[in-house]
Amino acid sequence: MSAVEVNEIATSTSFTHRKRTFYACAFGFSVYVGSTFSLATLQSSINIKNDLGPKSLLICFLCGLAGIITAPYTLKRFGAKATLITGEIIASFYTIANFYPRWFTMYPTAALTGLTSSSFTWSASAVIVHKVATADLKNKIGKQADIATQKYFGIYLGIVAFGQIFSNGVTVLILEFVNDDLLGLNHKTVETDFDSNLTTQAPQYKTTNSSVIDISQCAARDCPAEYAYSNSTKLDVFIPDDSSRYVLLGWYLLMQLGAVLLHSIAMDSIPVDNYRKNIIANKNEEESPTRKPLLDKPKEENDCSALFAPIKISILHLTSLQGILSAPVYLLYGLTISFIWSEFSRAYVSCVVGISQVGLTSALVDLLSLTVSMIISRCASNFGMFYIFIFGMCYDIALYVATLFWVPTPSTSYLVYIFASLFGVTHAVRRNTQYLTTSALCPDKDVGFTIQNVLGGIGLMMTYAWTTAFCVYVKIYIMIGSVVVTTVLWVFSNRIHHKKKLTDNSKNQS
Repeated sequence: MSAVEVNEIATSTSFTHRKRTFYACAFGFSVYVGSTFSLATLQSSINIKNDLGPKSLLICFLCGLAGIITAPYTLKRFGAKATLITGEIIASFYTIANFYPRWFTMYPTAALTGLTSSSFTWSASAVIVHKVATADLKNKIGKQADIATQKYFGIYLGIVAFGQIFSNGVTVLILEFVNDDLLGLNHKTVETDFDSNLTTQAPQYKTTNSSVIDISQCAARDCPAEYAYSNSTKLDVFIPDDSSRYVLLGWYLLMQLGAVLLHSIAMDSIPVDNYRKNIIANKNEEESPTRKPLLDKPKEENDCSALFAPIKISILHLTSLQGILSAPVYLLYGLTISFIWSEFSRAYVSCVVGISQVGLTSALVDLLSLTVSMIISRCASNFGMFYIFIFGMCYDIALYVATLFWVPTPSTSYLVYIFASLFGVTHAVRRNTQYLTTSALCPDKDVGFTIQNVLGGIGLMMTYAWTTAFCVYVKIYIMIGSVVVTTVLWVFSNRIHHKKKLTDNSKNQS
């Protein structure tokens, strides 16, 4: 075993309630992610006016790049539990800002959320799961260790997907049944600068929006630049009633605070990784064996070195050939989920069948993602990651081509739900492969999971940067090219990894 693996075993075995910590982390995080993802999915619809929602998410993920500096340091200094809870609290500020969506409320809270929460929560939860998974590795090495890690991450991702399904189900109920007529409120008091002579109320409860807009111009032909900065009637199919908005946001906020409470009460404190300090201590002992006891105290890393050490490790990994070749795996995941959240939810769901169906289609995505994630976790050890990547490439190309050439009509609007289910498979493959790639290729897991989240955030940022710049069909071409390039580069990265393992094994045997 390597020194890193030995240290992981030593720290992870100090759990008092290992399984309780794992399930509290997974279920609490699933509730948090469900509310956060549901809100993000709706941004390209409910706040598409003046591109407010997509821009706020762009700012969020742009500021999330700083996570490559802050998250590893925070994880090593304060531990994964404190880091996770802090990130969840900060994320609630962005939810509160959506009650009054203006640039001066949305943009600052989005920046704060990206600067801390985006990197903190995902990195911390992944580290917790990894430490729990490696707690029983003292009798497992090599392939057995990989199987144990895959098992825990498969369960973890499945629970997270279940939380998203639950959140999306509640979203459907609120958008479908809670409205201004039910609560006796005026329709849409949120400022939208619409010309009353140009707008009509959206048919929230009809099968399609064909009575308001030409839905043949939805799907791949949707071009946000044509209506995001105008008073087009197309905007009315995206924006819900005030009562729906407020009840929905209140529910999301309750879920986020509930996750904070569960993690605070039910999880054990996660041991801070002392691996780097142990190395320094050993080095000091070797260099100064004759020092007096008073002076023989090992030097500890100061705050400055602790802050920049993860940056050095991150740069070394990202600039290595293996790091460069595997980086597109994380970028593709960000591009994929942002395409589903933003483009598919707006151009295919809200535009064709109405915003009230966004929750239902998102639940279908998460349901299939949950099922496929569990299948991958159980079967990955049998056929390996290589075939998962090849399957993912062929499947994604076929799916994107189908969405590219589909022209929606009232009689074929049901295909939206089929596409949503098919995108669930894509979501599961891309999500599982990025976690498995990090577990296999990154020796320092704190830094590895942070790199994973930061690069995924860049992928998200790219989609939201061009939300109104390109029509959907252009973005589909980009997705097809990204899938092919990522798969080819990962194959080379995987071969380098296997050759390195064979070399290391031969050196150890000799």
